Amino acid sequence: MSTTTHLKPPPTYYEILNLSPTTISQHENASQLVKRAYRQALLSHHPDKKSATTTTSTTFTIDQISTAYAILSNPTSRASYDKLPPTTTSTTNPLPSQFQTGIETIDLDDLEYDDTKTEWYRSCRCGNPRGYRFREEDLEDSVDLGELMVGCVDCSLWLRVQFAVVEGEEDG
Repeated sequence: MSTTTHLKPPPTYYEILNLSPTTISQHENASQLVKRAYRQALLSHHPDKKSATTTTSTTFTIDQISTAYAILSNPTSRASYDKLPPTTTSTTNPLPSQFQTGIETIDLDDLEYDDTKTEWYRSCRCGNPRGYRFREEDLEDSVDLGELMVGCVDCSLWLRVQFAVVEGEEDG
């Protein structure tokens, strides 16, 4: 004899940040809306910040919240996520492999550049002085997004490098 247990499906990224696709698509500054929702989710689910009178039984981890933010804050990733079948949830979604927890966002101008190796680099919290490294070709592949995700060569941390191509500064 087998018994069937109906498990509650894992939450979607929208549920984790307490947003809806409609709310984001109709908001004139979607990135600010997602950022506010992310911060609110971090505060409301942080063990030290939770109110004793909170009756919410669902608690999300920082990993879930960070991954939801990484996907929903990027218009391209959000569009890909929205195209997934409804049965695909945040825990079975293939997109998070691109976005790991421990993401730090930085501007390209804040990185060091090594002329001899023709690469940008930055130290990582794991101790590697050149944990994050990438070249001009990597930026060119991501020019449409205006950002590049770079994983540390020694650990699971990631760096989101934001940049803009300024007309007239390109080599020609």
